[in-house]
Amino acid sequence: MTSAWRSFARDRCGWRRYAEVPPVESSLRVIAEAALDRGFSLGMNYLTDLPQPEELRRARVEAAAMAAFMADGGFHDDPLRYHRTPEPPSRARLRPARAWLGRRPTAYQSLALPSEYEPHPGEPGGVRWLAHPRNHTLHAQLFEHAGGPRPWLVGVHGFGMGTPLTNFTVFSPERLHRELGWNLVLPSLPLHGPRGAGRMSGGEVLAPDYLRLVHLFAQGVWDVRRILAWIRTRGGTQIVLYGISLGAYVSALVCALEDDLAGVIAGIPAVDFPNLARDHEPRRLRRYGSDARIDWTHVRQATHPVSPLAFAPRVSRERRFIFAGTADRVARPDQARALWRHWDRCTIHWFAGGHVAAQWNPTISPFVDASLRTILA
Repeated sequence: MTSAWRSFARDRCGWRRYAEVPPVESSLRVIAEAALDRGFSLGMNYLTDLPQPEELRRARVEAAAMAAFMADGGFHDDPLRYHRTPEPPSRARLRPARAWLGRRPTAYQSLALPSEYEPHPGEPGGVRWLAHPRNHTLHAQLFEHAGGPRPWLVGVHGFGMGTPLTNFTVFSPERLHRELGWNLVLPSLPLHGPRGAGRMSGGEVLAPDYLRLVHLFAQGVWDVRRILAWIRTRGGTQIVLYGISLGAYVSALVCALEDDLAGVIAGIPAVDFPNLARDHEPRRLRRYGSDARIDWTHVRQATHPVSPLAFAPRVSRERRFIFAGTADRVARPDQARALWRHWDRCTIHWFAGGHVAAQWNPTISPFVDASLRTILA
């Protein structure tokens, strides 16, 4: 490939050279995947339209209010205090269900639990968050073996997922449950799948509402921990978290709050929300005045107690695993690198590819399977 073509691809796809990250492979496939990521990011911006100045002014004021709440409550200095431990659910509803993947249906159990998450008293945006009409029930897809004890894998999905079709495509029950023998639980994160109010799963996240994002992260952590508590009531002792993108963010937080997880896998992780949001901030916002521009210092202070980088993981280093794409233009390689450094340079697999098409990369399933074998060894 000519140097001129490499230069064009680098400029159009936003390639950068990151220290401690392998160089981007200049193949047509990798360039196409990076371009797909760019198109995805631009598409998300255009789907939400350009926020009006009054929306941004409100978001700016609210981010400052949340930053002050976190500081005044001592949550910025001691983020562990922000997260409360959920009790095991007192009731659960299980019913048989099917989802069509291709020409044949996949049978599973539909699990529903009461979330019972509540923001802290007086927390900015808390009343608005609790007013959501569909977010109070925790929904999950369950694949459980009959008979003796099995290890459990909790698959935490990425943005825009949370439905059976998307979850099964990424977490492959055929492989993880049937071939490898794991019990598999796939919870839907807040505002995703049956918990969302819009036409697009997770679409409500795209609005410039930083209080909503804090509550999304906080309830996502609460709900995954509630699933863990439910698994333990069923005798589960070996439990692994496997998160993708947004789910990796949540999983990295949960593994810093739970003492007895067997392991954690973070795939194409996003872990530094302010940097992620700035990477995708529409350039068109520059036309607005300074009073309608987001103060990223306040956003960082507001989101610090729900940042995976604010906590030490409780899972041992040899049972922490990361995979990430060198051409990822949704969660850029510096996101995975930040988590890798924070996790004491644990095992990481860099694959030549992007974010949106990562599920089809042939190197990921072997890496995940090998990681699970190591965790159980």
